[in-house]
Parts: sequence; structure tokens; C-alpha cells
Amino acid sequence: MRLKFLLQHMVPMEIKGEINENQEIVAICYDSRDVQEDSIFVAIKGYQSDGHDFINQAIEKGAKIVVCEQIPKIHNSDVLFLKVSDTRIALAELSKAFYENVCDHMMLIGITGTNGKTTTAYLIKSVLEANDIKTGLIATTGYEFDGQHLEAHHTTPESVDLHRLFHEMYKSGCKAVVLEVSSHALVLHRTYGLNFKIGVFTNLSHDHLDFHKTMSEYAEAKKMLFDSLDQHSHAIINSDDEYAEFVIKDCKAQILRCGVDESKNMGGNSGNYDVKAQVFSYQINGTSVVIADKHNAMMHNFKLIGRFNMINIALTYAVGNALAIGRLDTVRGLMKCPTVRGRMEQVWSKDHRCAIVDYSHTPDALENVLEVLKQLIPEEGRIITVFGCGGNRDKTKRSKMGHIASQSSEIVIITSDNPRFEDPEKILDDIESGVSEAVQFYRISDRNSAIRKGVTLLGKGDVLLVAGKGHETYQEIKGQRNHFDDKEILEMIFEEQENLQ
Repeated sequence: MRLKFLLQHMVPMEIKGEINENQEIVAICYDSRDVQEDSIFVAIKGYQSDGHDFINQAIEKGAKIVVCEQIPKIHNSDVLFLKVSDTRIALAELSKAFYENVCDHMMLIGITGTNGKTTTAYLIKSVLEANDIKTGLIATTGYEFDGQHLEAHHTTPESVDLHRLFHEMYKSGCKAVVLEVSSHALVLHRTYGLNFKIGVFTNLSHDHLDFHKTMSEYAEAKKMLFDSLDQHSHAIINSDDEYAEFVIKDCKAQILRCGVDESKNMGGNSGNYDVKAQVFSYQINGTSVVIADKHNAMMHNFKLIGRFNMINIALTYAVGNALAIGRLDTVRGLMKCPTVRGRMEQVWSKDHRCAIVDYSHTPDALENVLEVLKQLIPEEGRIITVFGCGGNRDKTKRSKMGHIASQSSEIVIITSDNPRFEDPEKILDDIESGVSEAVQFYRISDRNSAIRKGVTLLGKGDVLLVAGKGHETYQEIKGQRNHFDDKEILEMIFEEQENLQ
């Protein structure tokens, strides 16, 4: 692509060097290791490193244009320097143009919130595809389109990677893309310039305070998605959440409010809801729920369990309403949605003992899952919870999660999650500080051994919750990702026990 076209989408504050408008650009890069001949290198200031420190390496590898916030003292007549106020915004602008603005030709549905983003994304994708709208997915669990599944390194990729995905999805025939929009992505302008048709808000609870510092800053970050919507878009929100009205207070889009009623009073859709899920009964194999909008109410049975999943269903049903997809066609799509990896995923032994693998890695998510399990197990049954907390992340949630687990479980086993570069034992110290003395408690740093201990304690009528990692197939320790899959470990232990019988 010629430089002339790219410069139509970005206005530099200062230019150093000669502009050759006909120069062919082969790539946009923000990592100097990815630079090739005739690339544009965009120097981004990160939290661990600054791209400005790698400008020389980028030039040595063939970068002919450098976009930066501060022009360095480099004497190279072949290099064009473009100074901008924010290189992350410039990266988004250049990336969108380089990949031919294809995102403007697809329906973009962005989902943000602390919990529930992945499940809601899969539900929406299922509804769209059940109605012949070929859809790409960008989620924590991976990036999916046209039968391909790519590993996700970030919930929302960096802008150039995001637009590359859009381009591949568009070429494969996708008419829509459903993407999880993280608070990091919003603050770091990864989604800058995207025209969302629909924005979905699931909830907001304690997480990422290592990055945002306060809940107010965290909420402001989520609000950015809804501030970007225009009057032709829809904002679909979980009205039961205390931050719901805040995130849409400056929103220009048409607003649809959703909620959940567990009273079993099947009186239709009353109150300030456009869509309401009225729960009739929870069971281990699914939920009976009435989905009610302003015009219809009908009972359905869904495979998903838990109040939090019912709000995900209500939000998805509202997306169907916003897109004028018929009620029955929306429900048909919801019914077709496969089990989402690592989200309340059940693993059964042959002697009918049950383990649950779930990604719940925040206080709110863990509390929600445990509340659901208490409703589902028999009176004499016990909840055995195995969990840990990630290293080099928000430390303030660790003791809270220890307290929640010990308040809602009969047995708690704390263990390692992804310790990263932290001492695993110090992470366990933080968690243990919140654990109640009244609960039966084990501290086992090795996650495999901790899960094994949980299985040995698991009896019929009990449930074993293995929380925190969900779909992840690795454990990150001192910069290395070693293969580790909670579900795989559980299946192996169950099989070993069966072979011994």
C-alpha cells in the first residue's frame, strides 16, 4: 500500500525527512523484532518497555518510516520520522487504513464487563450464525472464523493485530464480528476508530486494579465503549449491575435494559426492563427460564446454569431484538450454542461424581459460581473449591477470594494459578490471610497435586470446583508457559481411579 493513502488517515504534528508519497509500505509494526524492509515502525510506550528505545533496531531491520512521540537524534537521510501526540492512536489509524478499512463493512458487536464476556460472545455468535450471518469471534478463549481457531494472546489484540484479523475474517466471508472489549484495550486505544453496531455491558466488579488503580477509573474505562456509539447503534446493558447507568450516561445509542428475576413470579416483563429472564428452576443439567420482552414471554430450557448465565442469555436475546431477528430464531440460536470451554464446564467420573472447571478469577465471579453450586447440590453434599490467584496482577483481590471461598465451601484447597514472576508461596500467603479458620483447609502449591487432593475428597453428591484458569492450557511460571489443563488433569485422575477399581 502506498504511503500517500496511509497519510490521508493520520495527521502528524511534525515531520523530519522526505516524504515519498508513492513509497510502498509492506507492514505496520509496533515490535522492532517484526520489522521487515519497507515497514512503518510505530514506537509505543508500554508499561515494561518503550518502543522509542528500539527505533535503531527497527531502522537496522529496514523500517523506512518511524512514527513516534519524540523524534530521536538519529542522522539517517533515508528514514522519515512522523511525530504524533499519541502513537497508540496513530497505530490504530494506520492499521485500519492499511487493512483497507474492512471493519467498516462488517457488523461489529463489542462486549465489555468484568465477567461473562466470553460466554455472551459465544451466545451472540451462535444466534447470528443460526440466522445465516457468518461471524468471526475475538475472545479470551481464542479467535475463531471460517473453521479456524487461533490462540489468543490478549482478550482484545493490539490494534494492528486486530485489523489484520478483521481483514482475514472479511476475506473469508464474515459479515459480522463479535469481540470482547477489555478495559485495557479501551484505555490503550486498541479499538480506537471502530464503529460498533452494538455495545454490550455485562457487569463491573473488582478486577484489574493493578492497572486502573480504582473502581472509578475501571468504570470510566468501560464507559469509553458506550461513549463511542452513535445514534444508529444499540447499547445493551445489564440493568441489575450498579454501574449500568453510569456507563451509558453519555451514550447516544438506543438503549436496551436487561435483567434477571429469580422470584418465580411469572408475571411477564414488568419494571424497567426491555428483556427479562425469569428463572423457574436451576438444575445441574440446565435452567428453566421465561424470556420476556415487551411483547412476548415464553419458557425455555437452556443448558447453561446460574444467574449470571441467565443475564448473558437475556443480553443475547436483546441483541436479537436490536437486529430484528425473530424471537424464535434468536432462541434457536441460543439453543445451538456449544458449551464454552472453561465456563462452568462439567467433568464427570463414571461413578457419577462431578467436577466443574471455571474461569472465575475475580471475587465476584467466584462468589457467583459458588452461589450457583449451593443451589444445585443435595443438602448433604459438600462444595470443595480448588483455586489460586495469578502473579504480577491485582494483589488486593487475593484475600477477598480466600474469604469468599471459605464462606461458601466446606473444603478449600488453595494452590498456584499462573504465578508468573512472583513467589507462589507469597501469593498463597495473601490468599490464606482471608481464609476463615472454620473451614477445612489445605494449602498445596503444586496445582496438579491440589486437584488430586480435591478428587480424593470428592464423594457422591459433592461437587469439586476447580477455579481460576478455565480454558487455559498452560501454567505461566517465570516467563515460561508449561502445558497445564485443569480439565485434562481431572479426566486423567478420574480415569486412574476407575482403573484401580
